[in-house]
Amino acid sequence: MASTDLNDLIPEVKQRAELVIAQCLAEKINLLIYCTFRSLEEQSKLYRQSRTKKQIDKKIKYYQGLGFSFLADILISVGPQEGVIGKHVTNAGPGESYHNFHRAFDSVPLIGGKAMWQINHPSWQVYGNAVINAGLEWAGNWKKFKEYPHAQLGLGSNPLKIWTPEEMKRELNII
Repeated sequence: MASTDLNDLIPEVKQRAELVIAQCLAEKINLLIYCTFRSLEEQSKLYRQSRTKKQIDKKIKYYQGLGFSFLADILISVGPQEGVIGKHVTNAGPGESYHNFHRAFDSVPLIGGKAMWQINHPSWQVYGNAVINAGLEWAGNWKKFKEYPHAQLGLGSNPLKIWTPEEMKRELNII
């Protein structure tokens, strides 16, 4: 299960998350941080739950072709998942999310103590502005697959394009 603990973020992201929380509180909006670190296995399960076997096999071949066979192995190891085919929870497979690297968190504004999932509510813009002001990337601004809860300290669009397989293993502490 994914972590909700800010201590599971790298220090720079933890500090910025605390700035986001403080700025939202100054605007009278509480936040629920519901995901910080997510393991490669958990990421694999989320990725698989909305995809067909053919789509999963294509992703496995993609990883293997890039030399990230260890990620393909994890995607295989978690096996089939329950979910609605086509209704994606995430576009990121294992190793493609900054959650896997302790550099991202997901949060939802709380209004009257309840999660506000309606993205047209003004609290989401307050949250998004706080994320940006803290020097993080807000996925609510993404052109494709807007993900309003997601904030990250990204180094680029996809970790697979930043690190070689050996560099990623070092970053993930699996060498």
